[in-house]
Amino acid sequence: QDAFFQKAAKDFSIAILAIYSLLAIAFKSYLKPLGVLSAVPFGIMGAIFGHFIVGIDFSLLSFLGVFAASGVVVNDNLVLVERVSELRRGGLSLKHALQKAGQDRFRPIMLTSITTFVGLAPILFETSLQAQFLIPMVTSLAFGVLFASPITLLFVPCIYLLGAHGKNQWLAIISTRESSLGSS
Repeated sequence: QDAFFQKAAKDFSIAILAIYSLLAIAFKSYLKPLGVLSAVPFGIMGAIFGHFIVGIDFSLLSFLGVFAASGVVVNDNLVLVERVSELRRGGLSLKHALQKAGQDRFRPIMLTSITTFVGLAPILFETSLQAQFLIPMVTSLAFGVLFASPITLLFVPCIYLLGAHGKNQWLAIISTRESSLGSS
């Protein structure tokens, strides 16, 4: 079991790196993929809390549910960040684009999460022997998605805003240094 967790953690890290790389290419940005991936740890925390709530141990199949929950969380964040980018290209200020994107994507993100949780709930409460091996995976997926969704709508826009401010400050520092070097 320890060998599986080590291999799964390595594979999960490689998958996150691959997702980051693909998003960096698609967004033509190094920061936006970090915003998309920033809610993944909250999905993992939701999976862990879900196991605590349901009263089951975290198992091998639980880890597979974390993989699945991470995919849904990345999709939710991708939808939100892409909408912000679209609104920015349309001329909205950063703050207004973040607010509008949150409003525009609230329903799709919450419906995805709620329907995923509700759709998986019957398996969580199933008592048959056949379903018992699925319950850890379903717990990770259901609670991971449910917990990360509000985070997507609240935390990710804050991360996006901080990243944009950090980028602007960095560019200001660079331009100041370049202008001071040019005048020397």
